[in-house]
Amino acid sequence: MRQFIRHPTDFPIMVSSEDSSSSYQASLCNISQGGLACRLPRAYSPGTAVTLYIPSLQTDCRVSGRVTRCLPCTKGFRVGIQFNDKAESFKSRMVEQVCLIEHYRRELDREGRVLDSETAAQEWIARFGRQFAKSFSG
Repeated sequence: MRQFIRHPTDFPIMVSSEDSSSSYQASLCNISQGGLACRLPRAYSPGTAVTLYIPSLQTDCRVSGRVTRCLPCTKGFRVGIQFNDKAESFKSRMVEQVCLIEHYRRELDREGRVLDSETAAQEWIARFGRQFAKSFSG
């Protein structure tokens, strides 16, 4: 069983730090209850406070955390980010679930099955909700 959730690529994640006005698009590698790993085009020092957000979501939900590690890799740096507390972890879980449901709805739409967001959410929860909860339970 997979321990981490794979974030859908059609919802780019942006990362910014308190010491910079710039944001950088991250390629999310995985996400769990305690934090996430992503690939970024620039390095961040461990301990740096960062904010993560998904510009394509209609809600402006931002999640805060701290960099725990930063290692060079192909196409940039692999950065580990730990959520600041349980509230931030819960917020990230809700945002991730919204992304996965919307991704599911879009996939069905491409297959010719058009669902509204509410119906897609109900169907996704019935099909994948239990596995999602297990992946995020730590």
